[in-house]
Amino acid sequence: MDEITGLVQALKSLTKGEEPNAVTLPVAEDGWNTRPDTDSYGIIYPIEFEADALNGDDVKLAAANEGSFDLYSRRKDGDGWIPLIRAVLQEHCGAAWRLNHRAHETDTGLWHWEWAFPLVCSSCCPW
Repeated sequence: MDEITGLVQALKSLTKGEEPNAVTLPVAEDGWNTRPDTDSYGIIYPIEFEADALNGDDVKLAAANEGSFDLYSRRKDGDGWIPLIRAVLQEHCGAAWRLNHRAHETDTGLWHWEWAFPLVCSSCCPW
């Protein structure tokens, strides 16, 4: 779980700023209801869904969950946040992350990117 904690903390540092005077990406705390009034903002979903599992003898032996980081921006280039998000994912996940979604939302006028990253659960494994 240390890898998961490290990744989530690194993504949160992009949105909350751990250094004084750092430019940070605002974050929507609970999705649609609190969209910040800025050009760009992010949402972190540390554990979003179970991507795969290994089951045996009616017991879950292992699970692979996925989390995601969503970037919303009024600018098509992501306001400079795309390379920073990718660098954090590369540092913590290597080549295991992926750009899962990119679209322009016509109803809001926002560009939306979603990066998915794996979270492996070994705490439920007996070995």
